Amino acid sequence: MRITRILAVLSAVAPSLSLTAAAADEGRLPYLMGCVGCHGEAGVTISQKVPDLKDQIGYFLHLPEGRAYLVRLPNVAFAPISDQQLAEMMNYLVFTLGGSSAPKDAKPYSAAEVGRLRKQPLTEVPLFQYRTALVERLIADYQAPEAMRLYGQGLYGE
Repeated sequence: MRITRILAVLSAVAPSLSLTAAAADEGRLPYLMGCVGCHGEAGVTISQKVPDLKDQIGYFLHLPEGRAYLVRLPNVAFAPISDQQLAEMMNYLVFTLGGSSAPKDAKPYSAAEVGRLRKQPLTEVPLFQYRTALVERLIADYQAPEAMRLYGQGLYGE
């Protein structure tokens, strides 16, 4: 019942999202409600200003600190949803939007893992530099696409 009401509101406000009950699985719905405005419905946007997720986000799971980074990002860690909902959303992002970018042996996020990580948000580090260091390692060691470097080009003194 609650999802039906949310779908009705979203469909009325943003018909371009073409929401259906089948498409509103547990992981996708929180993404549509909280993230799609910046990251785009398909996980692609203006790459220089907002990181693309499509076919890229899964690479972060190659590194333990990359896996943690995704949940510890302030907009993610402080999302007003339960640990279970956030875990489902992260799994949607990594394993659906991320395409084949996640390692073949990557484990899905659990509610317990997400609950632990979101208690340590990355609020005391320069996020652009932190992400850049991870991306450079992913490109060098895991053949992540160089397109991951597009975020922030020319915007942060780089």
